[in-house]
Amino acid sequence: MRAVFLVLPLALAASFAQARPYKDVCNDLEPLRKLAGLKYVKPEIKVESKTPGVKPQDVVFTLEAKSGPIRLSPGADGVIELPLTDKLCAESPDFVTNQPKGTVNLGISIDAAIPPVRTLDYRLLESLRHEWDEAIARQSFIYRAMAPSPKAYQILFEPGKGGSAEIRLPAGARKLAADAKGELRIPFEDSWSAANPTIELSELPKKIGLAF
Repeated sequence: MRAVFLVLPLALAASFAQARPYKDVCNDLEPLRKLAGLKYVKPEIKVESKTPGVKPQDVVFTLEAKSGPIRLSPGADGVIELPLTDKLCAESPDFVTNQPKGTVNLGISIDAAIPPVRTLDYRLLESLRHEWDEAIARQSFIYRAMAPSPKAYQILFEPGKGGSAEIRLPAGARKLAADAKGELRIPFEDSWSAANPTIELSELPKKIGLAF
């Protein structure tokens, strides 16, 4: 699952009648900017409209940059990428939306996942957990306090397909099975760190991440 940090009411972007400096947006989204350079931990910004009948892709944001207008719109799933570059944040062009003020939310989440594979070792999972810890350590106190703690490693298979994992430990293989929803959890085990067992999955999973 994704770790939801916050939902921002869109005072973040003003209407066309009330432009907002982009540097304010960059400041509001500073937690995401602090994730730069991480390999497995990625942010996701999702647009949600409170206006009946308005789909996410109907929402258009415009940055009135010196190089020309930059128009941004989410896909059908609501996911949008905002260019939070140092250059644009410093230039601070006007940032506006085609929607009335207060009618759009940005849902912000941070996800930790490695590319799906059939075979991996335990230390790769540990690197995912360590990177999550690094991502949280970079945040301010309030966001560190809000961040959920992972409980286990999570493998997601297609529901009802009977996905499984074989963990090849020195003392013998241990087999874990996914539940009816396709979720399989691999525990945090200090003793496995030194052994670094190979983990063989029964099929290519939908996702390899962290369970919160």
